[in-house]
Amino acid sequence: MSAVAGDAGDVGRRATRRISLALAGVVALYAAAWLALGPMPQDPAYHMFADLRTCLGIPRAGDVLTNLAIFAAGCYGLAVRSRMNVTPDERPAADLLILGTFLTAAGSAYYHWAPSNATLVWDRLPMMLAIPPALALVLADRVNPVLGRRSLVPLTAFGVASVLWWGISGALGQEDVRLYLMVRVLLALTLFALVVFRRGRYTGTGWLVAAILSEGLFTLFERLDHPIFALTGGIASGHNLKHVMVGVALVCVFTWLVRRRVRAP
Repeated sequence: MSAVAGDAGDVGRRATRRISLALAGVVALYAAAWLALGPMPQDPAYHMFADLRTCLGIPRAGDVLTNLAIFAAGCYGLAVRSRMNVTPDERPAADLLILGTFLTAAGSAYYHWAPSNATLVWDRLPMMLAIPPALALVLADRVNPVLGRRSLVPLTAFGVASVLWWGISGALGQEDVRLYLMVRVLLALTLFALVVFRRGRYTGTGWLVAAILSEGLFTLFERLDHPIFALTGGIASGHNLKHVMVGVALVCVFTWLVRRRVRAP
């Protein structure tokens, strides 16, 4: 028993060390970018969305109301929670992902009601309660369950801190959104690399691939906000469609958690 406990302890220490080194690397890269390039403020043009329609007294109704797709994904996750094939160690990540989905819908709707840097903070903070737990679940599947469990808190805390640092740096007159952007991109790239290049302990990889494809689409739609609005004759903007695809991606992840099974040795 003591040998087994010792092996488990070694695995846990290695997992903690890997997480610490990864986060330290991000901080070092950010510090180098700050010293070389200075702060990077949020581009004011980011808030200039194509869909400015008002409906039932709701300003920018298209971007506000399409967050119902993300809310619906949260409802789906909550409905299937008891059927998710997760271990006790994975349950906190799954629960945080459900909570983060609901909060992301609320935060995004709040931001799009009156877009500004101040409201954008409340859009980005909930995202850092949804993306890190998704990554923790994939780490548990593709690398090591201990690494997945131990990564949840530090990854989430670091993601939240990156958003808070953007807000604090702005209050200090040195607004810098770069750390948040780095964290957001690195989380997405890590998820992509794990799904594509690592074989999981569980089946159901197709659902994760579908989630990644949906993420690629919502990134594309976000970039083409104005052209899509013009192309559809003002029916839907790229950002409208982005929210729908975010909901689709989350449904795919929740479905993976329900349908996956441990692979045979």
